[in-house]
Amino acid sequence: MTILEEKHKASFLIGLGFVIIGFLTKVIYREYINSHGIDDFGLAGSLPSFLYVIGFSQIFQIRPIKYPVLVILVVTLGSVIYEFKQFRSSGNLDVNDIVASILGGTISYVILILVEKRFKNQDR
Repeated sequence: MTILEEKHKASFLIGLGFVIIGFLTKVIYREYINSHGIDDFGLAGSLPSFLYVIGFSQIFQIRPIKYPVLVILVVTLGSVIYEFKQFRSSGNLDVNDIVASILGGTISYVILILVEKRFKNQDR
């Protein structure tokens, strides 16, 4: 396996991990917090948005892409647009989800840089 293939595989596995954690957060953690009336400062509501943006931004790095940052930007904007679509249909705009999505995109960019750096050092 080449360094490039290993880099893309690493990004995919990181992304898959974040998506799985996001799913578990949405299904198990959110349900537990809501059913027990625990104040977690809104994490149960926004954490999945944060984790999903990171996860899908990294999963889409599985293939060589000329502008990987653009992928992160598109996933992040897609998540924000989804929040505005929900606002149009339900009348509720969750600003925390928008902030969580943008933070997720930022963290995904940091992960991209770290993965690039890690595999750039291996190439030497």
